[in-house]
Amino acid sequence: MQCRDARELLDSFIGEELLVETNHELLQHLATCPDCSAELEGRRRMRSGLKQAFSGSMDLQMRPQFADELTARLRVSTQPAARPAWQIRWFAIAASLLVVVGAGTYALRTRISEVTHLAAGDHQNCAVKFALQEKPISLKEAAERYDTTYAQLVTTPPDTVRTAAGILRIADRHSCVFGGRRFGHVVFRLDDHLVSVLVTQAEIAGASSKEDVRQLSWLPRMNGFGMASLHTTGHVVYIVSDLQDSEFRVVAQALAQPASQLAAFRSPLEFQHN
Repeated sequence: MQCRDARELLDSFIGEELLVETNHELLQHLATCPDCSAELEGRRRMRSGLKQAFSGSMDLQMRPQFADELTARLRVSTQPAARPAWQIRWFAIAASLLVVVGAGTYALRTRISEVTHLAAGDHQNCAVKFALQEKPISLKEAAERYDTTYAQLVTTPPDTVRTAAGILRIADRHSCVFGGRRFGHVVFRLDDHLVSVLVTQAEIAGASSKEDVRQLSWLPRMNGFGMASLHTTGHVVYIVSDLQDSEFRVVAQALAQPASQLAAFRSPLEFQHN
């Protein structure tokens, strides 16, 4: 377990909400990581302080009248009036439809969130920390073995990209794997900041016409990084950086135009990573 994963679980750990297996993995990490242990202790002190502040404030105490009114309303709500049989059947059908729609929406959001999370993790562990488990390979080799689209990243985007936020200069081009997913990875440097352009195969292949390319989408910041995505033909492009939002938007817009040129091509190969 890495520090990033551990710190995302600390609040759930304090609240005793983790599964036994996850709890055990986190405890093992805390035993060998003083930084995460200190973070855990700090969160515990903060939670304890907030609890004491609320319990000691007279203004925040529940009024007895409110408790009595709430109890009475709850008792009434537990005695629903009888409904006609046809209403019961329609409510059951409607509930079933909501479950189906909700499950589909949840699955889609989970899938998108997973790929976006992997893109952010690749930028952090590859471009910033150089901490990947598998050594990156050249884009040429990746194009021959996995996906011919990666060959385009040898020259796209260009080595120098001028933006209103400054000049992006190429730092590296390669193909790497993070979390079992392969990316074509182009890294730029802007002063002391790194900007990643990450290309990976889409979950569902898109149409082949250039008109089907979607516009740049702004995503929530993840792990402290600004995130934007662009869907091309059969692929999704992520732009990731620790730049502030205003600068990141300028840079992402500048990189979106050359990245969208990938839509003119379609790889016949399916990605398989062993």
